[in-house]
Amino acid sequence: MARRSPSQEKPAQRVGEFSKQKAAEPLPVYVLRGTDPYLLDLGRQAVRRQVIGDADPGMAMMEALGSEAVIADILDALRTPPFLAPRRLVLIREADEFLDEHTRELLLKYLEAPAASGSLCLEVATWNPSFTLSKRVGEVGVVVACETSEPGRIPVWLQSQAKERGGKKLTAAAAQMLVEYLGTEFASLLHALDMLALYTGPEPVIDTPAVDALVARGHHERVWDLCDAVAARNLSRALELLEAFWTEGMVAPQFIGILRPTFRQLLRVRALARRVSLDDAMARAGVPYPARDRVRRAVGAFTEANLADAYQALVDADLEAKTTPNDRLAMETLIHRLAGPEAARLGRTGLEVSA
Repeated sequence: MARRSPSQEKPAQRVGEFSKQKAAEPLPVYVLRGTDPYLLDLGRQAVRRQVIGDADPGMAMMEALGSEAVIADILDALRTPPFLAPRRLVLIREADEFLDEHTRELLLKYLEAPAASGSLCLEVATWNPSFTLSKRVGEVGVVVACETSEPGRIPVWLQSQAKERGGKKLTAAAAQMLVEYLGTEFASLLHALDMLALYTGPEPVIDTPAVDALVARGHHERVWDLCDAVAARNLSRALELLEAFWTEGMVAPQFIGILRPTFRQLLRVRALARRVSLDDAMARAGVPYPARDRVRRAVGAFTEANLADAYQALVDADLEAKTTPNDRLAMETLIHRLAGPEAARLGRTGLEVSA
């Protein structure tokens, strides 16, 4: 297959800039390059707005995993006008495996005269600019870089997100500490930011002691251990973990604040997994890659009803913690409700997941 010099390639657009654009007309092809779940989702939502607008995704979208996608089906979908929508969006996640030499040849031929009824979106970890397909994509479509181009600016971005998402002031030192501990994956950083907002309660500032307490001391790992104990109805283990939190000086609002985001995310993943694969559900829910094995195990142990009950217990405990002066009693009552034998939390009809 003919190749061209990478230096001649049209540069990729940054996802932040791309997400703010209002395209006059949908493009035949979009390539989202990167692995960060948050940035990929930002690019995915921008493509969706440009291609189908307010149309019902159930009518106007087709999604497939690269390992399962068949090129003939993809081309048929692109050429078939959608029902009750002006255009169809065909999205292929993890498309690297899909784009073998045969598929690239067929896509290149298709893009010589793309259908007016469809747009193709390919999500890839890498994009080889030397392929002839890349040249054609640059001519009729766009490559969007869903990756961190300026890691040094992430702390400043985190400060703005803390203000937008929770009305909190994140100090510069705390923002830098978050990046040092968690790296540059946006989904992980935002999840930590949401937990910190709840952990600090009514306090207007998130400072380094809060980051040190919640992130540096491994509280997030202990939260997962507590999820395991709740799923297994292991009350003694759950109370043991509560004691560790208590010994380190955590009060009821903080304790509830670090549990709620995790159970809320598990509940969302469990609900999404009724319609899509578990991997897709975790991606859509913004689960950081390092946490996906833990989420997979937890989702397999709980039914959706179990998780809904657990989350309701946390909501009730939050209200109780604001009205009772006895923090220890509020925390122990919550643990008994979550992990006690009468709770019957373990989902015998839970989602089956592979190891």
